[in-house]
Amino acid sequence: MNQVEITKLMEESSIDAVNYIREEYDLELDFSLESINQIDKVLLWSVAKLKDQAKKDEFIFVICNMLGAYVGETFRKHIGGEWLYDETDPQAPTVLLSFSSHTFAFPGICYQKLVNDINTSVKKYFELAISNVTQ
Repeated sequence: MNQVEITKLMEESSIDAVNYIREEYDLELDFSLESINQIDKVLLWSVAKLKDQAKKDEFIFVICNMLGAYVGETFRKHIGGEWLYDETDPQAPTVLLSFSSHTFAFPGICYQKLVNDINTSVKKYFELAISNVTQ
């Protein structure tokens, strides 16, 4: 996937996240820095939905990529950066946001919270990412 394709995909996915959260939870996301607080809430609410999902793996993939795209696009709008599609492991390609010699796994941190540790904070990861590039 080339740069234009991954950027377009992540931009579209971030809009999908806005629409999904509006429809599913009646919350408005506006790409503000403060809106990242809502992502942690949505991921917690999504944990409950995992029990009801027949296609659990597909749900996890979609929700983590959508929400990760939203977090990354918020970062891009306020700080900058570009999306990277890392195919180093062809079995598990990774999407990262790159800025100022740093890379951030926004979809990955959403996955971490949803699947591995509900105490993970997307907001703290986001804030740390900003502080790492603005010092």
